Amino acid sequence: MRRARLASIITVALILCIILQIPTSRTSHAAGCTFPVPHTPTLKLRRLEGEVRYNNKKSQNSLQRMQQLSGQSTAFGKAWIPVGLTITEISYQIDLKIEAFQLPNGRVCARLSHVDAEMGYDKINVFIARRFRPGTCEYQSIVDHENNHVAVFQQALDTYYPRVQRRLTRATTTIGPGVFISSLEAAEYLRKRLSASITPLYNEMSRTLKRNNARLDTPERYRSEQARCNGW
Repeated sequence: MRRARLASIITVALILCIILQIPTSRTSHAAGCTFPVPHTPTLKLRRLEGEVRYNNKKSQNSLQRMQQLSGQSTAFGKAWIPVGLTITEISYQIDLKIEAFQLPNGRVCARLSHVDAEMGYDKINVFIARRFRPGTCEYQSIVDHENNHVAVFQQALDTYYPRVQRRLTRATTTIGPGVFISSLEAAEYLRKRLSASITPLYNEMSRTLKRNNARLDTPERYRSEQARCNGW
């Protein structure tokens, strides 16, 4: 059994001149400003592989509660008490830097300077119910099953990381300067633009994980795996 949750953590760092924030109505994001020196924004994207951690301290009832809290359904219904569980989160974090200067009308001309981001899994937790002790056939059967789920997460990262990298690179290098009310508004606008460029891929990755993990959690597969051992 497994659980994955999509997590998006956004932080913003600004590199700015001193800017006055003047309230106004609507802001135009069209190219209405020019910097004296051209600049192509840079991107640094780090891949988080996810440290795999094994835990043999939880009871089966605890694993059942963890599974239920995740909101994930199983092929066995709510009464099913799992013997193993794999939990991880898809993590995306971005530090955004911009350059800006004040225009005569009080607004600011701003452009993206650098994007420092990371994507993947911080850690992958694999739980084996404590009544199954290391060295036993049953313990190894559970570990083998959960390792298949770990492989699903790793394979998804192999597939989607380069796609996210390409799309984020394209978005980073194609967003031009714009006129904004303030530096903070500029940062928020650019953050939304970058996030929008990769959100479809995150949604697709989430669906792929759900589908591929579900293929491992079938009654037929469990019967085959449990037939390996006699101490269930």
